[in-house]
Amino acid sequence: MTDFGNFLKQKRQEKSLTQKQLAGILFVSESAVSKWEKGVAHPDITLLPKLAETLGVTEHELITASVDNTTRQEKVQAKKWRVLSFSWSLFFYIAYAIALVPCFICNLAINKTLSWFWIVVSALLLAFTFTNLPKLIKKHKLLLVPLSSYLALCVLLAVCCIYTQGKWFLIPALAILLGLVIIFMPIYIAKYKIFSRVKKFGDFISVFIDFAVLNILLIVIDIYSVDNGFAIGHWYLKIALPIVIAVYLVVNLLMSVRFIKVNKLLKTSIILGIIDFIICIVPMVLSVNNPAVQYEIDGWKVFKADFSNWSTGISLERNVCCIIDLTILFLAVAFLIGGLFLSNNRKKKSAK
Repeated sequence: MTDFGNFLKQKRQEKSLTQKQLAGILFVSESAVSKWEKGVAHPDITLLPKLAETLGVTEHELITASVDNTTRQEKVQAKKWRVLSFSWSLFFYIAYAIALVPCFICNLAINKTLSWFWIVVSALLLAFTFTNLPKLIKKHKLLLVPLSSYLALCVLLAVCCIYTQGKWFLIPALAILLGLVIIFMPIYIAKYKIFSRVKKFGDFISVFIDFAVLNILLIVIDIYSVDNGFAIGHWYLKIALPIVIAVYLVVNLLMSVRFIKVNKLLKTSIILGIIDFIICIVPMVLSVNNPAVQYEIDGWKVFKADFSNWSTGISLERNVCCIIDLTILFLAVAFLIGGLFLSNNRKKKSAK
């Protein structure tokens, strides 16, 4: 009570209030205030909110008779952050207006119609999804912000495509979608409950979706290249699809290694061994009719490496590939030895 009385007196004096003035604000007698400050009595609990407001303190500070500097500092910082956040949003709103109005006037004055102005509008819409929209979205931000940015980017691509009278919209739209799927799909599978039953196989599902989108993109590119004279015939079924299937199977094979019941070092050794085997064997058995592609394949034939010949060309490529292959093989053996040593130690400990 003495601490409370001293605290009350200190804060009253800081506000330059007399006991009579404070009593008038609270509709109590001056003697009541005097008793509070002397520690003889304490104010009724219903008076605390008004008393705290009058003295410029919180109810918690009034009850504990101490200034909570930590909470006050947090409030000051929160206020500064709100001001900064508002200023940030306001700055971009003004910047968008400054960009739109001159472009609107110039486009009408020069072209007598709105043409490239819509490109500016869609570009600013895309910028808005990065600068202001994340602040406006309160829930599911991880899902809605990338989706909004992608849709805004698609609008920009569509406007540019219409302006240039092109037919290429689907290619960049699908390519960007592929990038987003590769980045965010594993995160969504791990985060959202809708995938809870298949979370154990989330990496396989994610890779399947990646390759599905990739195939759609390749089909669109195939059709576009033939229709616009960039390719003589369709190449998706003959070239792209077999390569995609082979890569898809290899990726799934590497991911399946995690189901083998051995330690992580042995799993790493197995993965490196598979990669090393593919680098060594596939180029030796693979043959295509395209000379340029076959030349690149021949450059990976590590068994034909000749370290006495480092001239530019296919010999240099084979030597470099051979060094890469030997490095992977060395790492695979190192992890194998480490894995066997770790496994042996665990067996000894379990036997004891």
